[in-house]
Amino acid sequence: MTITKDEVAAFMRHVYTAVGAGTVVAVAFGFMGQEDLGEGLGIVVGAIAALLPIINALRASRSASPTAQIRKVESLPDVTVVPITPKGDEMVEKAKK
Repeated sequence: MTITKDEVAAFMRHVYTAVGAGTVVAVAFGFMGQEDLGEGLGIVVGAIAALLPIINALRASRSASPTAQIRKVESLPDVTVVPITPKGDEMVEKAKK
């Protein structure tokens, strides 16, 4: 499986968001002590904040793949994808599977 520039860009958009959100959370926790939230709740919030951006980034990179894009276009009514290169023909066949 090759990774395209669009897939990397989609993934990185989420990484940047996660870094920004993590920075905000770190600053907020710096002003609010762990005893104010409770130890368990702080762990849960931290785990969710770490996992959601990663999951979203993976989903975004998959949706930006050429195969996913072909499937999206082919799902439109009255649209037919016509490949113009041998590689394009392979991609369309792969998307149909």
